[in-house]
Parts: sequence; C-alpha cells; structure tokens
Amino acid sequence: MQPLVNLALRAARNAAQDLVSRLDRFDPYQSTAQEKAKFIADCSIGLEKGIIFELMKSCPQHDFYGRETGLHTSESSDKKTLWQVAAIDDLNNFRIGLPNYAIMVTCLVNGRPEHAVLVNPMSGDEFSASRGRGAHLNNRRIRCGGETQLANAVIGFNMPNRSDSERAYELRQNINTIMNEAGDIRSIGTNALTLAYVAADRLQGAMLSDMDEFSLNAASLIAGESGCLISNLNGEPKVTAPADIIATNPRLLKQMIKVLG
Repeated sequence: MQPLVNLALRAARNAAQDLVSRLDRFDPYQSTAQEKAKFIADCSIGLEKGIIFELMKSCPQHDFYGRETGLHTSESSDKKTLWQVAAIDDLNNFRIGLPNYAIMVTCLVNGRPEHAVLVNPMSGDEFSASRGRGAHLNNRRIRCGGETQLANAVIGFNMPNRSDSERAYELRQNINTIMNEAGDIRSIGTNALTLAYVAADRLQGAMLSDMDEFSLNAASLIAGESGCLISNLNGEPKVTAPADIIATNPRLLKQMIKVLG
C-alpha cells in the first residue's frame, strides 16, 4: 500500500474512532432539536479539522480542502498537491441514525485523484485505492463483478431532489426504467459508499445524481481501480461534478445506457 494511502487511512481511522466515541456519549432521545443540530455540526466540522491537522503534520507542503471548513494552505505549499476531506457523507443518514455514511480522504495531484480512502465508522469497512495499483477493501484486493445481464443485477441509486424541475422528473423516470429492467434496486443514501459497493461487487451497478467533487473524486478512483467504467447518463466517459453518473462493468454499462436511451 502506498505511503500516502497509509497516511490517509490512519487519519480516517482515527476520525472514525473519535466519531464512534462521540456517538456513544450522545443520547439523541434525551436531546432537543437544537442540541442534535449542534452535535451534528460539531462532529462534521471537528472531525474534518482533526483529519486535516493530522495530515498537515506529515505533509506541510500540501494544501487541504474540507467540505465544511474550506481551504487550508501554507506558505510552503507546492501548489500541485491538494487533499480533499469530508468527514461525514451522507449527513442525512447520520442525522437520522442510519449507519450508512463514510469518512472520505482524497489526494489530488495537479487536479487528478491519485489516492483515495473511504471509511465507514459503523461497519469498519475501509476502502482504498491508488491510481494504477488497484482498489482494496479491508486490505484485500477487490474487483467489480462480471454480471452480464441487467435482469440479474442489483443496481444502487439515489433519489433526486423533490423539485418539480424537468431534470428531476427525468431522473425519476430513469429510476423507474431501471426498476423495471434490473433484477433489483437499492438506495442506501450515500453516493460515495454506493459507488464503493459497486467496486466490491456488493452492487452490480449504480445510477447516481448530483455527485459533488468530494464523493466523485474519492469513489470514482476506487471504482475505476476495481475495473468499473463510469459515464454520464448518455454514455460519455468524461464527468465533472456535480455529476449524474452510471457505474458498472463494461458489458452492463452498455445495457444500462441503451435502456435509458
């Protein structure tokens, strides 16, 4: 495993232990709405700062960008290496107590993700990848599945926002189309973990909307290194955040694009 992945994994693992400890001490049933909101903010911001501080000690020449805390830089910055950190993805799951969320750490060099780590504090799953060196789950190499029939595949998805816009309507229609063609569908609420599950063949594909740059950079590197292909809903391979994507193995990707077309 690459040194920078080990560094990111250690920082994410420490944050995961901190989060579990915070959850053990917090009683949501005896807390007011204001106390719950403060707890969520303290966790998301505090853990993010902790990860960045730990990374900074080892990489003072790098820049750091947190989803909650913004850009952190120094005079010694090399201006080419940027770490992206998001302490809790998905906050909605965290807010209601569903144990599907991840700590994400990604190292970008000249704007391209080179190393990525996703840690689920509740399950202990640790996904990691380095460009050109494959993807791993709990130190074991993972590959995306080889399912060739959409009718046999379980497809992960997320629901678009509740707006009445034409785009939201089209995304919902796409979900209905996949629902009718796939073996089954699942929504776990977090784009990052959904894509990581495709990489590990827990899901055979995914159709996700509004992936921000933190989720897209981290999870797409893990998925790509596992052998997944990622495209937009029209089959074009170049995607930029905020992104609507399809991710699966090459043969299923063609089928999904055809079905959606």
